[in-house]
Amino acid sequence: MINSTFKKKLFDKHIISIFLCAFILFAGKWAFSLYYFDENIDVKILFDTRSDGYMYYPYIKALAGFNFNNSFDIGINELKNISLPFYAILIHSIFLNIFENWSFIILEFICIFFFLLIFYYIFLKFKFSKILSITLSILLFVIPSLVILLNLDQIPYINNLNNIYSLRFPRPLISNLFFYYFIILLINISKKEIFKIKDYFILGAVLSFSFSSFYYFFVIKVISFFLFLLFKYKFDLYSHIKDKIKYYFITIITFIILSLPFLINLYFSEPDYAERLCIIDLTLNRKILLIKHLFLKFIEVKFLSIIILTSILTYFYNRNKITNYKIINISFIIFLSSIAAPFIFITFSPKSCLVYHFNNLIILCGFLCLFFISINFFIFSLKNKFKNKELSYLSISIIVLIGLYNFENYTHYKSNYLDTAYKDRRSNFNLITKEIDRLKIENKNLSILTFDKELMVWGIMNDVKNIIPLSGQLVPKTHSMIESDLINTFKFLNLDENDFIQFFENKKRGWRYLNNQTQLFFWFRYTANSLKTHNESKNFKKDELNFILNTSPLHVQSLAISITEFERLKLKFINYNVNKPLRPDIVLLNVDNPVLDGAIISKTKYCEIERGNKMKLYILKENLTKCEIK
Repeated sequence: MINSTFKKKLFDKHIISIFLCAFILFAGKWAFSLYYFDENIDVKILFDTRSDGYMYYPYIKALAGFNFNNSFDIGINELKNISLPFYAILIHSIFLNIFENWSFIILEFICIFFFLLIFYYIFLKFKFSKILSITLSILLFVIPSLVILLNLDQIPYINNLNNIYSLRFPRPLISNLFFYYFIILLINISKKEIFKIKDYFILGAVLSFSFSSFYYFFVIKVISFFLFLLFKYKFDLYSHIKDKIKYYFITIITFIILSLPFLINLYFSEPDYAERLCIIDLTLNRKILLIKHLFLKFIEVKFLSIIILTSILTYFYNRNKITNYKIINISFIIFLSSIAAPFIFITFSPKSCLVYHFNNLIILCGFLCLFFISINFFIFSLKNKFKNKELSYLSISIIVLIGLYNFENYTHYKSNYLDTAYKDRRSNFNLITKEIDRLKIENKNLSILTFDKELMVWGIMNDVKNIIPLSGQLVPKTHSMIESDLINTFKFLNLDENDFIQFFENKKRGWRYLNNQTQLFFWFRYTANSLKTHNESKNFKKDELNFILNTSPLHVQSLAISITEFERLKLKFINYNVNKPLRPDIVLLNVDNPVLDGAIISKTKYCEIERGNKMKLYILKENLTKCEIK
């Protein structure tokens, strides 16, 4: 029989209200998508995933099928593993096996609901009313959309508020939920003199979830918990740990056991794949450079002002014992921990990746601390002025906030719909995938040749057996294999070594060098900044080298290939012998790229079907009864 207390909580009218608010926030996006774009669900999910989140969908597929070394090349087997952010994708993998493509939509709603629910309980800890707690939870969810609507996304720090929460998978959609639950855990523990055993299990689990999905949060959590205990027990930490050592042993064992799937997968992963994901050795010189750079950033006036302001306000709260000062202290501890995190991590870690994530999380933690401080002060200053009309005012506020969020969704989809090139691309992509689905029925080993990353992901998610070439993020092939796939593809398209080099030429874009093709196939292998270049090379054109040496060591997305490396790639192209010429069933080219626009495909073997001004589809004639789309 279900516990009566649990039933009461489950069917609490305010929980139901949160459920309804979450549904309206969720439904708006998909309603506008259905209204403006008529397409299959798999295509809709792909294009309606914010930012580049869809590039992580093949990870879900890999875990769902427990296949971590798929080459998507019928001639290549026994690769090492692709490394996965295990707990960030676990639930999606389970749901994918049950609900297929609809799982992404279902879980998007569930995540919105849990975000609102977590912050609802956080604000209840402030002793706010239930309706006010709901309102503030919705406000936090909507803030990133308000930033876009008010055109504030170009202002430093403000533009990072999208890290509060968004529907980008898996971060912050999943990873942030683990972090926010940790805040509740600290608040709950702070009110107990004696921890329950379950608290130690939960702590180990929450730490493991972040470690195995987004380790930056894990580092902040560990430091936060250490500082939290330090202040809770008035710096007599030794006595506390000595007394509770067997319980913390439970936390450690729980953490290790739950982290094993991630660690085992990581152990068997492809080293070249790790390099493409930007894992680099932190040598002493690199540690010094990174720490020096971060320190100089942190003593800038705009950042120091935030630290000073937050510290003064926290001190004011404590000195005057203002209501909820203990919760404010927890948020301040987390903020301090986020500042210490990159320094501690860089000092002790032998390897590193995207250090700039620490900076983004500092802004997130600082914002949450200031938000809690200001909201708490504001609410208790006005608690008697609107007491009789609180329900009316807050109900209107909820309606307005949800309306603004959905208005931002409306402007986003309408803007895309009015963009003729974008609309045509979605429409043509939908038609192309329908044709591929039809051909798959007759040919289970269908092969696709494309440089289109959306089609790569779509193909993986829809069980296409052979895809070439494939993004270096999506397959655990070695660098050499990916290079060979690309050369083989270029030779099939009757393109030469000069076309190959031009395809990956260094392109300066704003604050960095970025060629989208270099990023797609090699990702961070060719990171070029003041901290790292490929093989530590300085053999670049003079203007390129000057720019690279002055590029922030945090800007790992700055990508450039050295002259030496271009020469190696060109020589490999010239000397490459095609043992088995490609014979893909389907070729899709985005001819907005001038190199691909010059491709020549045999008209005696392939039927050319133009899909829009910038997309060309070629189908092997033997797969068609006549040379036209049916």
